[in-house]
Amino acid sequence: MKPALRAPLPFPVAERAIQRIWAEGRCLLPAQTASGLTLEVIYPGKWNRLGGPDFLDADISLNGIRRRGDIECHLHAKDWNHHGHTHDPAYRNVILHAVLFEPITPILTSDGIEPESLHLLPLLPEDLESIAESDALMELRGNAPQLTELIRVGNPHLQRDLRRRASERFEAKSQWLTQRRAKLGWHDSLHCAVLECLGQGGNRAPMAELALRHSAESFAMSDAAELYLEQSGRWKLRGLRPAGHPQRRIELYGNLCRQRPQWREHVVRWLKDIPQKDATRRGLIDGIFGAMLPEGLADMVATDAILPLSEDVQAALETWLEWPAGLRPDELEDVRQRLGFEGRARNWQIQGILHTLGRGGKG
Repeated sequence: MKPALRAPLPFPVAERAIQRIWAEGRCLLPAQTASGLTLEVIYPGKWNRLGGPDFLDADISLNGIRRRGDIECHLHAKDWNHHGHTHDPAYRNVILHAVLFEPITPILTSDGIEPESLHLLPLLPEDLESIAESDALMELRGNAPQLTELIRVGNPHLQRDLRRRASERFEAKSQWLTQRRAKLGWHDSLHCAVLECLGQGGNRAPMAELALRHSAESFAMSDAAELYLEQSGRWKLRGLRPAGHPQRRIELYGNLCRQRPQWREHVVRWLKDIPQKDATRRGLIDGIFGAMLPEGLADMVATDAILPLSEDVQAALETWLEWPAGLRPDELEDVRQRLGFEGRARNWQIQGILHTLGRGGKG
């Protein structure tokens, strides 16, 4: 299989999500700074949720030399200047600028000192989508009433706004998966996308690694327990229900590839039928998947991995918005009901809420 493609992200990532990873000491360290120094973290600093640097009084080592000071996290290096930190004395003690995305460019404090810079993306313990959604759900936990109001307040057109946000999420995901399809081809891109989707709940990265190492044909012939052990130590199991255990998901996918070896060819033809309204939910779940995936899981695979791959983006978007939401955390269903939505959850409702939480509320 060809190498994986890095492409635009199909979801908003809040700086808060990256700060949480740093605060919990979960970055993969030691690492090299932009200038080539070896960084070790003795103490990540006190997480500052108010004004000023993100982490105060951190204790780090650069090439074995201890340094104490503050740490600032940004999605992009240019945010340092955009936020006015260069001339703000509150940031004069920053010793490390941790940046998620390249390019990593130098910065200066108000004293004219250049702190070390660190590229965070390769050091994250999980894929960004898992981090972003976990962070949104963490903020939601125990705060459903407050966050519901944050979504609702000052928004007289709630349904229209959530549909718009969900559409933004779809269009970005479609662009991401389309670029991957152009690089990997239909069959391999479907293989990777479905396996990553089956890793939702914090296990997308190890599932993606398995997809790159083993073809769908290999999954059909392999033992699920052996594949699971290949990524031993990387699985996130806490809080998972038995049906969501990664070994169980690997087993389901292996069975699909074994008993429905032509499933990807059928999915490609199914996607081409979307503009004519001939691509039905039952045709996918019962006809192509042979009812081998539980319905909620099959719906999640359809919305997360299959529909965004369609070449007819507008027709697929209309289908995607109204598709049943599939598996979703209880916290999201709580917010959905508090917002006044009744009946079966539609994908636009859940995706719109997720997109809003990922951006920190209104806006």
